[in-house]
Amino acid sequence: AFDVLSLREFEIVELMVQRLSNREIAEKLFLSEGSVKQYMKQIYSKLGIQGDTRTKRKQLSELMQQNF
Repeated sequence: AFDVLSLREFEIVELMVQRLSNREIAEKLFLSEGSVKQYMKQIYSKLGIQGDTRTKRKQLSELMQQNF
């Protein structure tokens, strides 16, 4: 399922699964918070994840656990 993601998007997914905030992800990867949000939108879209923010993160975590 994660084959559709770019390397940068996958890096962000790994940090999201560690429960880092958008700000923390941005600082770690030297991005703006806005860029992180854009990446997250793309990631959710590519993986077909829908719902509110908490639901999306939960679905993403579950997907990671199933695949790795």
